[in-house]
Amino acid sequence: MNYTITFEKEVVVLNNDLIKKQGIDEEAIAEILGLHAKKLALFKGMSEAEEFSLSAYGREIRNVEYALQRAWNFSQNAAYHRFWLVPRCTCPQMDNEDSYGAALYYINKKCPVHGEEGYA
Repeated sequence: MNYTITFEKEVVVLNNDLIKKQGIDEEAIAEILGLHAKKLALFKGMSEAEEFSLSAYGREIRNVEYALQRAWNFSQNAAYHRFWLVPRCTCPQMDNEDSYGAALYYINKKCPVHGEEGYA
């Protein structure tokens, strides 16, 4: 079965093999699709938001990431959030990709999304 969500031009397709491996039921699939839609809507909002509100968007996206981990039956772990990919983030992408999963990330102190509070 193909589980796809489209939000404007963005498309998210759920991994059928992972759905089976994690034992995800139809109710959880609906929740996961809804969370992805919410995340994409937050991304759009961030793209258009005033700079002073970006850290609040970042916190909300972090909450959605945790909810996605729970819905997929994974442990909640911020080390697996790619926070540097959110709109208007100025944290170093390549350095953070290199450290992905290690929980050692680089925050640009002047990043309008993560600089004030850090991330983890």
